[in-house]
Amino acid sequence: MWKIQLSVGVALVWAVSADAAELPDLAKLNRNILKEPTYNAKQPLYGLLVFGPEADKRVWIVLDKSKRDASCYDVLYVDRNADGDLTASDERLGARTPEGYPLFSLTEFKDPATGAIHSDFRVQLTGDQPTVKVSLKWRGKMKMGGGYPPDPGEYMRLTPKPATAPIVWFQGDGPFRFQRWYGGKASVARTTSRYSSAGSAGGRAAFAPSRNMSCLLARPFGLR
Repeated sequence: MWKIQLSVGVALVWAVSADAAELPDLAKLNRNILKEPTYNAKQPLYGLLVFGPEADKRVWIVLDKSKRDASCYDVLYVDRNADGDLTASDERLGARTPEGYPLFSLTEFKDPATGAIHSDFRVQLTGDQPTVKVSLKWRGKMKMGGGYPPDPGEYMRLTPKPATAPIVWFQGDGPFRFQRWYGGKASVARTTSRYSSAGSAGGRAAFAPSRNMSCLLARPFGLR
């Protein structure tokens, strides 16, 4: 009798916008920031979100502190219009702490590549040397998140320099594709193999972390 038995940490869905050979090389993105505010933190921390099928719209996020001696990062700058200028008044967010760790949020986020409106934009910090997860609802429908680790690995951490900042690509309009995430073993008809998780139909999801922690890709939390 054919028997399928899964022993896995997580099985999730991914999709990408094109064949792997056609995907933009995130490691080659321009990392220049045209204008930055005066930071209070001794060491601000940088991350980069990119949008569009070519990953060519760059939204820098930078963690800062409201006071130089603040105990945690409680300010986030978000280059919402992807113009390389982080000094606009609406690009400085203060943290809330609903679960004891800083959370930064926007009710709506306008996609700088397409003009689409995404909702519930969130940047969640965890820990004293914070790991970072970024999420939003793509076009107000599909919840997607980035900052998840390769296997093995840890959750995303922002870095002290733009040149080494991790990149998260939000591209939720791609078609079905397989992408491996957390490892596990699948026993199928007396054979054991590693598994890959499957992409979503309908082109409504983006894909998962790459092996290089400096280039991460957003993943959907479920199908709608």
